[in-house]
Amino acid sequence: MKKYVLVGVGDTPESHIALRWAVEAAKAAEAPVRVVRAYLDEVSRWPAIGMDGYVAPPVALDKYQGELDDAVRYARDRLGYDGGSGWLADSDPTSALLIEADNAEMVVVGTRSRNKMSAAVLGSVATSVASKAPCPVVVVRGELRAGPVVVGTDGSPDSEEAVAFAFEAAARSGAELEVVHCWHPQADHHEAIESTHQLLTDWLAESIEPYRDKCPSVKVRASIREGRASTQLIALSDTASLVVVGSRGRGGVAGLLLGSVSQSLLHHADSPVAIVRRHKES
Repeated sequence: MKKYVLVGVGDTPESHIALRWAVEAAKAAEAPVRVVRAYLDEVSRWPAIGMDGYVAPPVALDKYQGELDDAVRYARDRLGYDGGSGWLADSDPTSALLIEADNAEMVVVGTRSRNKMSAAVLGSVATSVASKAPCPVVVVRGELRAGPVVVGTDGSPDSEEAVAFAFEAAARSGAELEVVHCWHPQADHHEAIESTHQLLTDWLAESIEPYRDKCPSVKVRASIREGRASTQLIALSDTASLVVVGSRGRGGVAGLLLGSVSQSLLHHADSPVAIVRRHKES
């Protein structure tokens, strides 16, 4: 079965933007799109609600099915009939997306603008999917824009997966790529800082050379920046078309919680953010 780009949709403007992003990504990757519209039938899940005296509101299946059909039709209009399929899931969005994610090349979800209320909503869907899905997850917010793909790296296996994903995304879209490594100077001596900066510059150039060979068409800029990775990447997101980071598991069960940089980007970046988890075989 050919892997697809999986996208969750609903009745919000953000989900429509996510659908557009997913279709464009699928077109560039020559992959189909799989659309999930999830809903919860609370009465069927909690029969006690249907006790005498309580009249349950009807489940708006026609409405949900219509939203799904519109999204699938949008994908097929741009990718061909076989380029779009859908599932109307009687489930919460997170569970439905994770079920379908096993056969996905990536998962795309939308989120609202940056504020405290959207952070709470984000935590229930996008963060959960990003921390548990077995493939990269792209969280889309705001209007889509042209701009460079930005990826943060620290040389760890997690960030190596992110760099590979970023090179492929830039190659498919034709965008420029900026590879960023952030550090905190610890020494007060000016010469020591300059020497370390040069060492890091040389290391970064050498570390991305294998990816340059695989994607020779990508125009790459590598930079060393002083400061917190989350702060620098959020600043770069103002003009980026996509920011990519690796996922580091935290907590009692490795991989079920995102690291601080990923969390900060999901809540504060001004561009789509791709969270790339390590493949099982890595």
